[in-house]
Formats: sequence, C-alpha cells, structure tokens
Amino acid sequence: MPLEPSNYATLSAMITPALFMTANGSLIISTSNRMARVVDRIRVLNNLSDELCRGENRLDYTELRMAHFTDQLHHLEWRSDRVRYALGMLYMAFASFVGTSLALAIDTLIGNRHVTTSMATGLSMLGVSLMFLASVNLVREAFAALASNRQEIRFFRDLQARRIAERRCEGK
Repeated sequence: MPLEPSNYATLSAMITPALFMTANGSLIISTSNRMARVVDRIRVLNNLSDELCRGENRLDYTELRMAHFTDQLHHLEWRSDRVRYALGMLYMAFASFVGTSLALAIDTLIGNRHVTTSMATGLSMLGVSLMFLASVNLVREAFAALASNRQEIRFFRDLQARRIAERRCEGK
C-alpha cells in the first residue's frame, strides 16, 4: 500500500522527536555517569570517616578531616539531588518525545483530524521544557562540583601549611 503525501509529512514530522530522543538519550547517559561519580565519592568519604572514627587510619588532623568530610558529604548530597532531579526530568522528556511521535502516528491513522496534532505539539513543548530544566540543574551541579574541588584543594593546602608550620616550631 503506497504512502499518501500526508503520510510522508507525518513521517517527516516524526523525525524531529526522534532527534530529540537521541539528544536526550545522550544526556541521560552522561547524567547517569555523573550520578555514579557522586555516589562513588560519597562511598569513599563514608569509608574514610568510618576508618577515622575507629582509629584505623594513620592520617593526621583527624578532627579537621572529619569536619571536612562532613562538609563534603553535605555538598555531595546537594549535588546528587540536582542530578536526580535532572535524570527524572530527562526520562520524562524522553517519554514526552515518544508520546509526540505516537500522537503524530495516531493522527495519521485517524485521518489527520488534528486533535492529536495539538497533543503532539503539547508533548513536544513539554519535552523540550523538561530538557531545559534538566540542563539548568546539570549546570548548577557542575558549578557545585567545581566549587567542591576548589574547597578540597584549599583544605589540603591548609593541611600542608599546618604541617610545615609545625615542623618549623619543632625545629626551634
């Protein structure tokens, strides 16, 4: 059965949501990787904190390190929330784009009554809006990750400065 011109238009219209699904899928993969990195870092800090509390670690400045770990865990919790929200929005956006394609296909099957075309437009707008909001959360998380890195670098520079200062005092 040959395709009618309106069917070609429908298939062409269905390509746009497919492109959004591809882009969205890439964002889902990279966001999942970000979530995994945050979870891994939380586990490392929890283990280090546990070792310090039990005295199983030979690290110096235990109290300072515990305070630093607690602060870092707070920041990681905030970051994981941003990534979690973004991931949820990206999955909902993906579903919206699938719904857009489905609505366009249904519209063709029922004879281009344009009822489902409006639904397809609404679903695509919802999907794009969700991708936008997810991206905003990912930008916020990225800035927080960089700020956390700077804080960690400052902490270890301060520890190094304390060690040097203590050696000077011991040498006098």
